[in-house]
Amino acid sequence: VVQHFLDRPKEFFNLSRLAKETGLAHSTIHRVMQPLVDMGLVKEIKAGQQIRLFILETEDDRSKIISDFYDKIRPHLETG
Repeated sequence: VVQHFLDRPKEFFNLSRLAKETGLAHSTIHRVMQPLVDMGLVKEIKAGQQIRLFILETEDDRSKIISDFYDKIRPHLETG
């Protein structure tokens, strides 16, 4: 899930879209998101009473460190 956000740092996702695009169960996405929000890696935006959108938190120091590290290893992940 974190990799999905890192690959698309400026995109907003709802739980259903994350589940569909990652191939993970909706319940798994739901369970994973709150810790990511609590750690400051992902920002949650409430759009209405039941709509929750998530985006990579690009201003958090931890998020920047993870993003920088991922950018360095990404070529190795893509080539195997």
